[in-house]
Amino acid sequence: MPEVLPSFPFQYPAQAWLLAPSAEINFQHAFTKSVAQVPAWLKPPLLGVLHAVQALQPDVVAAVMVAIAVMLGLAMMAHVALDAAAGLCLFYSAVCWFVLNGIGFPYAQGTTDPGVFAAYAMTFLVVFGARSSLREAAGDRRRGADVLWDCARLAFGVLWLFDAGLKWLPAFLLHFTGQITSVIPGQPHWIAIWLGFVATVVSATGPVVVAVLVAIAETAIAVSLLTGRGLKIMLPFGTLYALAVWSTAEAFGGPYTAAGTGVRVNVLGNVIIYVMPFLFLWARLGERQHEAGVTQASIADRSARDNEVLSRPAS
Repeated sequence: MPEVLPSFPFQYPAQAWLLAPSAEINFQHAFTKSVAQVPAWLKPPLLGVLHAVQALQPDVVAAVMVAIAVMLGLAMMAHVALDAAAGLCLFYSAVCWFVLNGIGFPYAQGTTDPGVFAAYAMTFLVVFGARSSLREAAGDRRRGADVLWDCARLAFGVLWLFDAGLKWLPAFLLHFTGQITSVIPGQPHWIAIWLGFVATVVSATGPVVVAVLVAIAETAIAVSLLTGRGLKIMLPFGTLYALAVWSTAEAFGGPYTAAGTGVRVNVLGNVIIYVMPFLFLWARLGERQHEAGVTQASIADRSARDNEVLSRPAS
């Protein structure tokens, strides 16, 4: 399996905050917005983080974030200390998911996305599985790598199940067209035309009908990931589905500005990151099927040789 490891998109938000003309304001706004949108029980720790950022100076914190992201990205692209880099990326993603995404809040007005850094965390967890399967040989250590792959698949399934559960709520089902039209302002002309066309198709088909189909699709993806059944179909389907959502409800991640993008200050959008775990898991599924085929062929060949020996006349 080729080691295709994510790197560049991880660096972009902090770089944007550092290099934009109003870098300090943009950076503090990211933390302040997170605090303002979370429930009361989550505000105290996030306020503590905001005060710490202000005390340390926002431009200094942004510079540190850039340095961390660049070092981790270079380590992964150069294949240097990949286990340590993937582990730090996983930890860093979890921290950013808490302090910048506010663990996905607010889940209101049909919003179901838990935040981009949750997707990053899933991606780096899958990277651990890829590294382990590439490194380990047959036997108990190989089975340990398989367990890590299964843990990554289950964690990814839980993420999809959470998103799918929110899709069945009235806030999403009854306001589906708004999910498309709300991202049109500020888009380039050609993207605005495309999104307008998508909104027209949704309206003609029936927004509730399309919303239910979306909820069914995400539920099917989650069930497949959690049970391990139907992956041969659902992994490529999930990849295509993520690309479809990215090109419609996320408007290809735009609109792009000097301080980030239209999708919670993340480059390229959120759902596009989900493509990476799908591709990793799809490749691993093919690898497992190949291994099973080789094992069965080996057993059949051994059985044929044994039968040949037994069928020889005694001398």
